[in-house]
Amino acid sequence: MDAEFWHERWQKQDIGFHRTHVHPQLATHFDTLSEAARQRVFVPLCGKSLDMLWLCQQGAAVVGCELSPLAIAAFAQEQGLTLTQTAHGEHTRHAQSGLSVWQGDYFTLAPEQINCTGFYDRAALVALPPAMRETYVAQLEHLVATNACGLLITFSYDSQRMSGPPFALTHAEVRALFQAHWQIDLLSCEDVISEHAGIQARGLDRFEESVWRLTRR
Repeated sequence: MDAEFWHERWQKQDIGFHRTHVHPQLATHFDTLSEAARQRVFVPLCGKSLDMLWLCQQGAAVVGCELSPLAIAAFAQEQGLTLTQTAHGEHTRHAQSGLSVWQGDYFTLAPEQINCTGFYDRAALVALPPAMRETYVAQLEHLVATNACGLLITFSYDSQRMSGPPFALTHAEVRALFQAHWQIDLLSCEDVISEHAGIQARGLDRFEESVWRLTRR
């Protein structure tokens, strides 16, 4: 999967991954993060997620990263935001007080662009095929602070009945990706198929959502 795949999804508005409400698991578990992590939160592959505004409302400074300029433009228009654009090499920073979104490739961001102790990954890791996961995690470790703490949401399902994205990750796969440098706490795990009509239409009758707290060691 390359950049063009996601640009095309946004051009066609094929964005079933976008939620029209704040994710309830974010609201439930955000306070379990360290105080430092709740002050400044990185949201990778953020799209036009309303979760970013919720985080701002909790007093956090939010730094997003999104490949598609269409997603960022839609986010600003739909939420009535005035985002100032500043070019920084191959990335463009769209910002207003307390909120900034870097438009460009996640994998070429630098730590000084992010400067976050907290992170929230609802739809980033699950958007990537298995071959890209280790690189994604290595870049996350490169970008966030050494005492970082964050929330990760993953899905598991019968991948023979549906192909991603979102891609399935077993609990064992999540632990294998993060166990070298992170404390891993499973906060919740439940079948949420009833909340995803589009996933049901793709042939699944079970869609398990897991929420993890990851604390950098």
